[in-house]
Amino acid sequence: MLEDPRTDPVSFANVMVGLDKAGISDDARLEMYKQRRFGIDWGVGASVSTAASPEDDWETSMDNMYDLCRDGGLVFIPATNTPKIEGGLLGQVPAHSDIELRDYEARKASGEKTMKTLQLRRVREVHPNDGTGVFDEVNWGQYTVHGLDTHRDKVVDAYKQLY
Repeated sequence: MLEDPRTDPVSFANVMVGLDKAGISDDARLEMYKQRRFGIDWGVGASVSTAASPEDDWETSMDNMYDLCRDGGLVFIPATNTPKIEGGLLGQVPAHSDIELRDYEARKASGEKTMKTLQLRRVREVHPNDGTGVFDEVNWGQYTVHGLDTHRDKVVDAYKQLY
């Protein structure tokens, strides 16, 4: 169920970050951004830190996606690898959502890469200088789909501000 942050004082069940994927082509990342989708590839996910092995990243990211499917939540997507985008997205994943398999153009090899994706709803665009502070203050962590603990309130406040 989608929550209205203006009238519902209950915080979001999960607050996460979905990083855009470096393993798919520039056009594919832009396509996912325009579709308001995020996710991980079929096999192992990419991590932004050497602290996590690719297998750890994939398992952690899938666990986080399953939590979003079950309970719903708010997701921040900083589109740092997406061409022509200077900003990102904030949106909700409704409880009881389905993970959908989508094929996108691969980055280095010809052909496609199958991605496990979730669809954002009630999406708002965020920009580095929009006053929300999410780009300055939120550390989006090491996993492709990363749960936020210490900065969850910053993401929720930014969403309320933009709502």
